[in-house]
Amino acid sequence: MRTSRLAALAAFVLVAGCNPETMGAGSVTREKVTVAGRSVTIAAPPGLCVDQASTRVDAAGAFVLMRDCADGAEARPPRTALTASVSSGGLTGEGDAAADTLADLQAFIETPDGLALVGRSGRSDRVRVLAQTISSDVLFVMVEDRGPQPIAGLDRRFWRAFLEVNGRMTVLSALGFAGSDPQRGLDELAALASAIRGANPA
Repeated sequence: MRTSRLAALAAFVLVAGCNPETMGAGSVTREKVTVAGRSVTIAAPPGLCVDQASTRVDAAGAFVLMRDCADGAEARPPRTALTASVSSGGLTGEGDAAADTLADLQAFIETPDGLALVGRSGRSDRVRVLAQTISSDVLFVMVEDRGPQPIAGLDRRFWRAFLEVNGRMTVLSALGFAGSDPQRGLDELAALASAIRGANPA
């Protein structure tokens, strides 16, 4: 993994400073973002909607938050909120001649730098990878972070997913609170990855 790509990944793997419990629900299920001249459509899985107030797009990349579409008295018990971060480069990084693979990324995540990136606290000594799997060109990683959490109450065990969409590295995260079901987080992250694949022509 090259240093420039590490910096790009670091900016988008870390959880953004917003609390899913305070976000407004809505009915928008897709958000099209353009990063470094390429468009990526983030499509929420069934039952989740895009929180447009939280969407951010700048020169470095884009961030999209998805949560339960219901709101107010009719809201169901809260589900895992999901995030998608789109970087300005692809898996190999802009201008790289030699293509890296998800398997290379999988190996890198086990290093101290990689652990710091996939965790939330930035403390590699407090992070460990509990599981990794590659399925349908998506790398799923289950992480445990015992360091300081950016949002109070977040479960210290969570899933991330890495995939490339239209030449842009896209990092997906499941935001569950303490006591949430890790399997549910994985299932919803897989559904999100599938929805994004379906919304973006190959």
